[in-house]
Amino acid sequence: MIYDSVNIDKSLIKRSLLEIFDKYGYGEEGMDLIKKIGMFAGSIRYNSFLIGGFVRDIIIYSMKIDPETSSRFNSANVFNIVQGDKIYSKNRQYSGICLDIDITLEGSAERFAELLKERKDIDLAINSIKIHKRFGTASIEFLVNGKPLKVDLASARTEIYRNHGALPAVNIGGASLRDDVFRRDFTINTLSFSLNTLNANDSKNGENSLGGTRTAFLAIKDYARGLPDILNKKIRVLHDLSFKEDPTRMLRAVRFEKRLGFNIEKHTKILIKKALEAKVLDNISGKRIMAELNLLLKEKKPEIYFARLETLGILKGIYSKLRFNNDNKKVFRKIAKNYKTCKNVHIFYIAELLCHLSPVDFNMITERLALGEKIKKITLSMYLEVKDLKKLKEKYLNKLCKNKPLKLKNSEIYLMFKGFSESGILFYLFKNDNKDDADFNFKKWAVRYINRIRFIKPATNGNDIKSLGICEGPVCGSIIEEIKLLKMDGKLKSKAAEFLYVKNKYIVNKKMEGVENDRI
Repeated sequence: MIYDSVNIDKSLIKRSLLEIFDKYGYGEEGMDLIKKIGMFAGSIRYNSFLIGGFVRDIIIYSMKIDPETSSRFNSANVFNIVQGDKIYSKNRQYSGICLDIDITLEGSAERFAELLKERKDIDLAINSIKIHKRFGTASIEFLVNGKPLKVDLASARTEIYRNHGALPAVNIGGASLRDDVFRRDFTINTLSFSLNTLNANDSKNGENSLGGTRTAFLAIKDYARGLPDILNKKIRVLHDLSFKEDPTRMLRAVRFEKRLGFNIEKHTKILIKKALEAKVLDNISGKRIMAELNLLLKEKKPEIYFARLETLGILKGIYSKLRFNNDNKKVFRKIAKNYKTCKNVHIFYIAELLCHLSPVDFNMITERLALGEKIKKITLSMYLEVKDLKKLKEKYLNKLCKNKPLKLKNSEIYLMFKGFSESGILFYLFKNDNKDDADFNFKKWAVRYINRIRFIKPATNGNDIKSLGICEGPVCGSIIEEIKLLKMDGKLKSKAAEFLYVKNKYIVNKKMEGVENDRI
């Protein structure tokens, strides 16, 4: 079914908002907050609107709970609430994830925030207010039902791109919501809900006037036909120069398409192709590109996003040698399954994207994406260590397979892997399948090293060794390493046993050697 126009039941929108506020832990106080913001806006003759991704997702959420449309939107991924997650604000800890919503004002966001801060008669718990004069925006963190809720305020604005790929020149003087809408990326992100119950433009009697045109709270404003595109599950740009003005929109198109279960519509795909042919991504800094790629890497199934970037030719548009094939997909899935809770998981994905490149191309792409020295160092280490581990596996397995035993002592496993980093070994494990028993054994040794062996430490330290009269630094180090290897194999099970071993080998034996020399 193709939707040309549609009316959304306002009660369904209200129900969706209440459910989302409740799921995030705000309860009805969340709805009260946006009502009070709208009332305050009207009192100072501003029009205020919820806008952007939050509105888009509320509408999709409404479609998911509406029996008539739920089957079409089952795959749409909106409002992922992970119970037990922690967030922090002003040295306080809260359970769950916080909402971050955008409000556009027909008027100065800076003045709105300052006036709101001064008003003591409005029952709003404000944690903090940050005003960004350079951008004409403000961020307010409210405390709602004991949890922070962040509201980003922006004045309605127009934007002019003087050069393709450059950041736009912004004009916030006297712009309307309609003006603001047409500077945005996709039609589905242009929808808004009115927060006012009074049209401030029609107010006649001053800041607290009750005169003027009434408007419905949560009335949908749709100047760019975003609603039919949501109902038809289409990603559509607002005009033909969109990707040339801001080429990062190509990556965002993929992010919205896959997360929401939508499709980039035909003409928008043609525009992506033309923009890539014009090499528009060459005009974008590596930091901006990497920021968009990192957002894709944070998704639950990043492999489907990068497969789409490959299909559309966007990866090659970033760097001609970048690719993403079925082998990369498998590794991405392994990383997501086994390492998803690690805060540095994105580094493994990046390493997988770059692992097929030559050393020259590896250096060029890390510079192109402005990865930074720390990430570049880690990914380079993983890039090199995977190759070295493959060589090490062949060396050991060829040696062992001659005699058939595929068993190693802990100390032998330790000596095999001790020169490799944890990230390098893990990356090797993600990249290699078990081809045979020998390969399985090598991976089993690697896992044993990562999980247990590398943590085995002797109870005896350098000071203990020195207390026995052995005071040479290099000698102390070699003795401790020797004790460690014996402990790994279960031959020294206590500190007393370690002490006795050192005494017998390095003190008693040394004295006996002295006696023998005297006799001679």
